[in-house]
Amino acid sequence: MKKNRLIFTGTLTAILLVSCASNPEVKSEITEKTEEIPEPVEIVVQESPEDIFINSLEGITIAKVSSPKEVYKGRKFAEPFVFAVKNADGTPLENFSLTLTYPSSKSVETGINFEKKEILTDSEGKISFTADTTTFAAKTKVTVYPTPINEEASLMERLKPFTAEADWKVKSDIVSKGAVLFVWDFNEKDRPINNFANLQAECRTRGITMVGNGPVNETSYLGKQQALYKDTYKIIGGNAYGYLIYGTIKFDQPVTAKEDGSGYFCIIKADIEAYDMKNGNKVYAFTASYESNGKNWNECVSKGKDKIAEFIVTDIIYGL
Repeated sequence: MKKNRLIFTGTLTAILLVSCASNPEVKSEITEKTEEIPEPVEIVVQESPEDIFINSLEGITIAKVSSPKEVYKGRKFAEPFVFAVKNADGTPLENFSLTLTYPSSKSVETGINFEKKEILTDSEGKISFTADTTTFAAKTKVTVYPTPINEEASLMERLKPFTAEADWKVKSDIVSKGAVLFVWDFNEKDRPINNFANLQAECRTRGITMVGNGPVNETSYLGKQQALYKDTYKIIGGNAYGYLIYGTIKFDQPVTAKEDGSGYFCIIKADIEAYDMKNGNKVYAFTASYESNGKNWNECVSKGKDKIAEFIVTDIIYGL
């Protein structure tokens, strides 16, 4: 038994020696390695001038205090437009620069043009703007916002939460000056059939009573606005009425039966112009379309023409 035990031990020792001899790099492989951990790098985010400007407005509120009631063209607003600026705690913000935009002129080609004024708030945090005597009809807005460091579109968009506005309403003087009408109603075959009676009726309903069909009333004048004006002027002059209103009412889409059998629809289109009777200058242009529906042909057309007349007069009141 001793002999066998000695042989076994010797064999095990030999195996261990061979193993160590055949793997000389084992020791180096298990040697602990240390990796260098880079130090954290501080990232500095620089704010843009626009960001700094917007952040400076935090807590500031701008609001309308009061604004004048609507007037007729040629008259002056009875009161000024007043706005106020407050800090986050509700106290007035003095010497704060606001930019105010207001309508300054209007033309047929460009529409309403706006001007800007920079105004500093007073000790009560308020600004006051008194407009000059009105010279054109308009329904638009007076706006106020913090005077920006530039007028880039992106910055102006960010200023919207800090913008206040007030209505600017000036009615046309057509109520006092009146108008002669040359507006023709066309049928579905695009032929003029008669004067557009709905327009005159709508004018009278809305308080414009001094209106009527002009003395020159032949379809041959369609498309000849200056000839129409000159011949109308020869008969009534330039003082009896303020304006000559010219236009057409046509079917942009003829009366059509709906596929589901629920009725009919059509599209009525209006093209309207106005000329100053004193000089023949074109002072107004308006285009509108209306899709009308009805249970039959008559209801569809009647509703469409009533509605398009309403559109025209509404726009004339604040646009002519």
